[in-house]
Amino acid sequence: MDQVTPRDVEPRLRGLLDLIAAGTPVREPGLDLAHVDASSTALATVAPADAESGGLPLVGADLSRARMEEADLSGANLRRASLTGAVGRSTRFIGAILEEADLSEADLSGADFSGIVAGQVRFAEAMLEDARFGQAAMRFADLSGALLDGANFAEADLWGANFSGADADDTVFRGARLDEAKLADANLTHADFEGASLTKASLAGSRLRGAKFTGAKLDGADLSGADLSDTDLVRLNLATCRLRHARFAGAWLNGTRMSVEQLGGAVGEEVSGAYEAAQASYLALEQNWKSIGSQDAASWAYKRGRRMGRFHAGQQARVAWIARDWVGILGHGYRWTADRFVEWLCDYGESLSRIARAFALLIVVFAGLYGLTGGLFLTEGPEAGPTYNPIDLMSYSALNMMTANPPEIGLKPTGRVTNLLVGLEGAVGIILMGLYGFVLGNRLRR
Repeated sequence: MDQVTPRDVEPRLRGLLDLIAAGTPVREPGLDLAHVDASSTALATVAPADAESGGLPLVGADLSRARMEEADLSGANLRRASLTGAVGRSTRFIGAILEEADLSEADLSGADFSGIVAGQVRFAEAMLEDARFGQAAMRFADLSGALLDGANFAEADLWGANFSGADADDTVFRGARLDEAKLADANLTHADFEGASLTKASLAGSRLRGAKFTGAKLDGADLSGADLSDTDLVRLNLATCRLRHARFAGAWLNGTRMSVEQLGGAVGEEVSGAYEAAQASYLALEQNWKSIGSQDAASWAYKRGRRMGRFHAGQQARVAWIARDWVGILGHGYRWTADRFVEWLCDYGESLSRIARAFALLIVVFAGLYGLTGGLFLTEGPEAGPTYNPIDLMSYSALNMMTANPPEIGLKPTGRVTNLLVGLEGAVGIILMGLYGFVLGNRLRR
């Protein structure tokens, strides 16, 4: 500690080195180190150097609110140091030790933290746009609320790190280890997670629009309420993930393992009332489940998507009503009514039981109409004449519904109204029989 700092050292750095050499605790809030080269290479011949890192020995130092723009602190030992509120745009911390250091609310945009050892480091609310953390060891780091747009964490070890509420547009996590990391409610739009490990990570409520997950490992991850719109989710295993009310509108889903039960009954767009986006979300899910041969799940998604189309038509009809747009009311109202009828009739072509129900109901309705008109006559026997016997009416209605020609069972329709009803029922029966065969064929093919 009795070595003298060389006179050719930058004057602002000289005072700091003299403090270190004297063994005095470094307590220099607001210190100006802008553009200073204090890297381990530059200080190779200057004492004292840190025995562990070879750079500046600043363990426990208080450099809060320091100015260090474009300074070089590569290799510095800043374990448990405080740099809260520091301004260090484009500062180099390559290979530095920052374990348990506090850089909260610091402005470190464009800084280079490549290869740092920084377990439990705090970057809460810090500005880190375009910062580089390649291959950094940052287990349990706190980056909550940080501004990370364009930051690069490629191949970094971020096990258990906290990114909750962070703003991280276009951030790169390629090949990073994010097991058990907390990324809830973070803005991760267009983030790149290619090849990253996110086992048991929490991404609940995060905005992941346009993110890339190619080759990512998501076992046990929590994606509840996450916005995965326009996201690349091809050939991933999401079977163990929590996906309750996640959003998938426009997502690229193909060969992705997941189940209906994981969605909690509905996608997030439906829960929020965004029915047009919900329809697109269910379409993406339907196509994915078809790609993996899960036909029952694909059928469920198809029906939900059609229902979202009906709900959206209802929304538009209400808007048109408020605006007194009569053309819009008629158009959207017709679409809503038609979709509602198709849902009731056959559940959008997916339910045989509903078609059978329609058969039974129409047989009863037409039998009642025949009775009201009194147009069915018994042609033989002592009771020849108009019949109101329920058995006669029901049997004639049932046979007329399921045959191409009026049945020959000793009953004859008489009168224009009754003959019109007979023809109408026959036509409806032909349509329902064709629909039943179509739905049955689809189910058999599956």
